Amino acid sequence: MSQPLPAPIPVVRLVPELVEYAAERFGERPFLLRFTAGTWSGYTFMAAARAVRAFAALLEREGVRPGARVALQSDNRPEWGLAYLAVLTTGAVVVPLDAQLKEQEVGEILAASEATHAVGDSRHLPMLAAARASRRPMLRLLSLDSDTGVPHWDQAQREHAAAPQRETPARPDDLAVLLFTSGTTGQAKGVMLSHHNLLSNVESVARTFEFGATDRFLSILPLHHTFESTGGLLCPLRVGASVCTARGLASRELREDMATSGATLFIGVPLLYEKLMTAIDKGINDASLPARVMARSLLGITRAVRQLTGLRIGRTFARPLRRKAGLDRLRMFVTGAAPFAPEVFWRYIDMGWPMLEGYGLTETSPVVCANHPTNPSPGAVGWPMPGVEVRIHEPDPDGDGEIVVRGPNVMLGYWRQPELTAEVLRDGWFFTGDLGHVLPDGRVRITGRLKNMIATAAGKKIYPEEVEVQLMNSPYVLEVVVVGGLDARGEREEVHAHVYPNVPALEAMAKTSGATCDDAFVESVLKREVEERGEALAPYKRVKRVVVRRCEFPKTTTGKIRRGPGTLDG
Repeated sequence: MSQPLPAPIPVVRLVPELVEYAAERFGERPFLLRFTAGTWSGYTFMAAARAVRAFAALLEREGVRPGARVALQSDNRPEWGLAYLAVLTTGAVVVPLDAQLKEQEVGEILAASEATHAVGDSRHLPMLAAARASRRPMLRLLSLDSDTGVPHWDQAQREHAAAPQRETPARPDDLAVLLFTSGTTGQAKGVMLSHHNLLSNVESVARTFEFGATDRFLSILPLHHTFESTGGLLCPLRVGASVCTARGLASRELREDMATSGATLFIGVPLLYEKLMTAIDKGINDASLPARVMARSLLGITRAVRQLTGLRIGRTFARPLRRKAGLDRLRMFVTGAAPFAPEVFWRYIDMGWPMLEGYGLTETSPVVCANHPTNPSPGAVGWPMPGVEVRIHEPDPDGDGEIVVRGPNVMLGYWRQPELTAEVLRDGWFFTGDLGHVLPDGRVRITGRLKNMIATAAGKKIYPEEVEVQLMNSPYVLEVVVVGGLDARGEREEVHAHVYPNVPALEAMAKTSGATCDDAFVESVLKREVEERGEALAPYKRVKRVVVRRCEFPKTTTGKIRRGPGTLDG
């Protein structure tokens, strides 16, 4: 690849210094907001800085020292981000915990990280206490809520309201955040990210995605994940944007939050966007006949013009639809973490919403590549971020090989696992385990994962993700997992697709055609769809068997389908 753009220099040396940087520049502008009593309210940038100072003072009073590991487990809320910054202010290390982890899993991480303290909300504090009793008896607990019987957030705000701005006892290359992920091996791995790792990525993202103080994020993904904590907390803090914490994933609440928050930006994963588009379709189908005709006409025009001329007129033509839904302020969506179906991508474009696809990993803080806001295109995850180098290791004749990454965003290593670190960090390059190639325009295209690859008897390599993207273009496929399976004789490996159907779309199709939407109808439609979509693939990549599921696939907390044992059950 060509030489990377130079890495921009972060505006501060340490992550917690961002809160004082923002308070000085953006003052009483809104920063972190929640929906309460019918309105969005919360912390200004100045109030956030005061709250961080106060909680940092309480943490120090409770014995938190520089370098100590402090676990943080809570549902998404403004105080999650402020507690995260407060821990870092003391010079300690944040250990974010997935809010869905159970007691045994929490205990394992507390023990592995040698945590001295843990901060939780009222829902998670009993689990933290139980994990303490079984695995970490000396652990000291603090709470974000006042009804828990331990030192808490409100107490800090009362008793340390006048806490002064302080200098953080840390250096840029010191460990800041320790994130545990099962990764590709199933073995728990603690990803070590430094202040400089995070800040370099924040600076690159803030400049690449072109957003600022007039923007408002709607935060929906779990904050313990770097995709959200970097993109939906630290980046807004850097540029002065505000953040509204969504109430949850329920379709109705999410649509209401998108409309009432005045959000201009949204970070999500493909599955979330697919469900949102399904909800938009339902809204159109349930509308009155005149409204239905108008909506379909407008979208038909934008699609036809784009297909015939390449012009993207959805921002103008589809404005009445966005306005009616209360979503006209939204100007950009960002997606990552999984392949994005091109057909869904174009539907967002035709609605007037640019969809920016990117690529990253926890180990890279996380963003490696991203498409640019001007005329984004599907089929690739974009160009490397400023200061980040990407190359393809040992490419095959088609140019596919393992993606390796080098840059200031690459982790320090895995916590207390030098052998595992040495496997993936070689001569400064991080070996991602992802497969891909570089397109002629310099963008990176992901083709699959090394561990998911299907090898045919003829020696052909098939990456399931490439097949899944094609199948997801079908309006009758809601979720799909492509795997290798044995042929009817049990001798050779072939491609199988496990499909969770879009039942409402199939029911509408059956009603239109006068058919009954029974199992036989669903299976016949899906087999036809899989065959038609597979025509865009080489013959050896085409699906030989379709398995219809009765329920959704198990998911990670970021909405990605969880591959591994149990994935295909049900």
